[in-house]
Amino acid sequence: MNINDMLSDDAFLVNFKGTSKKQVLEELSKLAESKIGINSRSLLENLTKREKLGSTAVGNGIAIPHANVTNIDKPYVFVSTLVNGLDFNSSDDIPVDIIFLLIAPDNKGSEHLQALALISRLLRNKELTTKLRGCKSKESALAVISQSIREEAA
Repeated sequence: MNINDMLSDDAFLVNFKGTSKKQVLEELSKLAESKIGINSRSLLENLTKREKLGSTAVGNGIAIPHANVTNIDKPYVFVSTLVNGLDFNSSDDIPVDIIFLLIAPDNKGSEHLQALALISRLLRNKELTTKLRGCKSKESALAVISQSIREEAA
């Protein structure tokens, strides 16, 4: 499994001007619906339930909200960078401005965990997160992520 297999060049909201966690999750859910055909309201409900269990913020301005859904056969990742950081109840109190949304098949729990581990490992790269924060387009964001994956594999 590779993050590039879960991403596409149209899976990005770059420099999004969201004003709340709910708004960003709504927009990412709508983007997912338009790209992979899942129900955005159902996805948003699943994401909201997961956030109530505990914040998906992982520190350093990064969050990895995630949900399992039916009717998909592989994990998908959608990425958003935010103009202004938002409160995600992060343990380090740093506002979140990079979001990697993971949507995984409901019946493949091991794929969900493997995808979360890949994303977490990728986002520990401070050079990557710094470059992502400077991206002005979805194409540049995808290029930065792809380059980081290639460098990690080398």
